[in-house]
Amino acid sequence: MVTAHRPIKAGKGVKSRRYMGSEILFIAILTIFVLLCITPVIHVIALSLSDRQSVLSGQVSLWPRGWDINAYRSVFSDASMQRSMIFSIILTIVYTLLAMVCSILIAYPLSRSYLPGKKFLMVLILIPMYFTGGTIPNYLWIKDLRLIDSPWALVLPILTSTYNIIIMRNFFSSISPSLEESAKLDGCNDFQVLWRIILPLSTASLATVALFYAVARWNSYADVRYYINNQAYFTLQMKLYQVVFNSTDTSVAAVEGGANAVLPDTIRSAAIVFSTVPILIVYPFLQKYFVQGVMIGAVKE
Repeated sequence: MVTAHRPIKAGKGVKSRRYMGSEILFIAILTIFVLLCITPVIHVIALSLSDRQSVLSGQVSLWPRGWDINAYRSVFSDASMQRSMIFSIILTIVYTLLAMVCSILIAYPLSRSYLPGKKFLMVLILIPMYFTGGTIPNYLWIKDLRLIDSPWALVLPILTSTYNIIIMRNFFSSISPSLEESAKLDGCNDFQVLWRIILPLSTASLATVALFYAVARWNSYADVRYYINNQAYFTLQMKLYQVVFNSTDTSVAAVEGGANAVLPDTIRSAAIVFSTVPILIVYPFLQKYFVQGVMIGAVKE
């Protein structure tokens, strides 16, 4: 008796190996990019924790040499740095809250299909995303509003972001209209629908957009340079700018001690770490919403 043997199908195994090979290549490339991003950060941290002799001799790379925390003592003991930190935190919180309120009130109506002139309004919102007046017109505008040397000059001009509004609008559009219809049948008006139905279902999108606003405000220093002359309103990033680009900056007290004095490079590194820590503390609490909020808010048109 002759038995017929079924041909072995190698296609599936070949595809599996190809997929595994492409996955390994992708992981390798991603690892290289991650290392390129974190290596300078590790170097700055190592520099801030190294002693004077090690920094001068160029021995510091990715690990501190001759551990020394005098640079952090110098930064933390500086009154102007502390004041800038407190002001930056308050400014970021106030700005993020106001920006979220404005963005929600713009994005929610634009997500409703029954809004008259919806497309025209969306075009008006998109225009500033591609065309801006420039630095000089913005400065003249702030000056005419008498906001020079006012903290509101750091809030009102950038109160909304077209990109964030689009993410939020698309997320709101993905929520089933039947929920809104049911709420209105129960007697809810538009604000009640927004507060009781839409916002509780949009936690991921709201957390993502809030993080975008907070990081943008925390990292910004150009508007402080343009509009603020009073050092009481200097943000931490503006203070960091002064420290980094002014090696003889006298506002950051150097630790006395002759040969053991803290180097400007070490103080600058400590100031960079000092200004980065607050936003790193906030990010882990919002990380779980980050990818979900961006993906859902970016897919639907």
